[in-house]
Amino acid sequence: MKNIRFTSILGLIACALTIGPLAPTQSALAQISTTVAVVDIPFAFHTATQTLPAGSYRIDHAMGNLLRLQGTGSTGGFVIVHDAIKTNAPSRGVVVFKRYGDTYYLQQVWTAGNSTGLECAKGKSEKESMLAKSMPAPNTVELALNSVPQH
Repeated sequence: MKNIRFTSILGLIACALTIGPLAPTQSALAQISTTVAVVDIPFAFHTATQTLPAGSYRIDHAMGNLLRLQGTGSTGGFVIVHDAIKTNAPSRGVVVFKRYGDTYYLQQVWTAGNSTGLECAKGKSEKESMLAKSMPAPNTVELALNSVPQH
């Protein structure tokens, strides 16, 4: 029994040593991300995996399909996104939320003059809200971005 535990622990350590160097650190991720904008969000909101408080957030398009939200202190997180397309490019940058009752879900991020935006993955909580019969139809809430990236 002791031998099995020891072997399992060695396997976990070997796995961690193998994967560890491949996982991006915060500083490495900051070097490979592009700041989209800053936005003041006056309400708590949900992403696919977490709930974030109201506040000012810097939005970075990290590597691949990741969007990084960085609030004050340690507030923030990552959101899986995919491309969204509009026929007409928006004249101003916006962050779009779906609101079900008093609950807000981050849905999209659009920058001014760009017809390609980012759409956020839906989490379990939002899918349940969509299917709830007692829930009123969702509203769309748009918040203007505070800054536009320099090209």
